[in-house]
Amino acid sequence: MEAEARGLRDELEEEFPREDSHLSDALCFCDMNTTPDGTPTNPVDRINEIAGRYGPESLIGTFIRRAEPEILGCTVRVLERLAIVKRQPT
Repeated sequence: MEAEARGLRDELEEEFPREDSHLSDALCFCDMNTTPDGTPTNPVDRINEIAGRYGPESLIGTFIRRAEPEILGCTVRVLERLAIVKRQPT
């Protein structure tokens, strides 16, 4: 979404095909649950921190609000996968 907002989506997708995978969910989860200085946080606070740092009318502020449903979806999917793994016998 950010690449699209910057007009770089087509160029980047040619070189780096977009993938919808467990890995991309995990990367999103890690990014949204850690502040820039490495402190643990949660996705809602992280989104608010990003929007506040860049300003709501900035490209990044607009992007992060647009991406919020997908970011929260990644978080849910990762947490669901973790719950499944924790329930499996060892």
